Amino acid sequence: MKKVIICAAVFVATTAIISCNSGTQPANTDSATTVTTPGEPVAAAVFAAGSFKGTIPGGAAKRDVTITLNADSTFNMTEAYLSKDGKPEHEMKTDGKWKFNGDTKEVYLEYKNLADRGTTFSVVDDKTIQMHDGSMQTPSTSGAEYNLTRQ
Repeated sequence: MKKVIICAAVFVATTAIISCNSGTQPANTDSATTVTTPGEPVAAAVFAAGSFKGTIPGGAAKRDVTITLNADSTFNMTEAYLSKDGKPEHEMKTDGKWKFNGDTKEVYLEYKNLADRGTTFSVVDDKTIQMHDGSMQTPSTSGAEYNLTRQ
């Protein structure tokens, strides 16, 4: 009887392992591809690396944001709050890796040193991305006032 139970357990475990490893592999979304038609909506698996800039709401003050999405899937972002006279102050620089999801047309940032911050960008077209920024303490942002334009 013990041999039958052991054989059944080995069969179930082997079947489970084979089932888990036989699925299809997801498409590679880490590569950036150049958009060929300026001004048109972005096609599903296409996005061009580059630099984007804009001034977005930032609580009581506005915030200048510049991000460079490099072709090697790394990024550099500089954010600075603007003083009352419009001059940048309290500059923060961050970097890490980015990836593009062609299905949702979003760029995801993975920060090197900021674990609780989650930033995504919706790709509006080949010249515009919309920043969605949030953390565990703040809700995610959205709307046209968070648009950054290609430089």
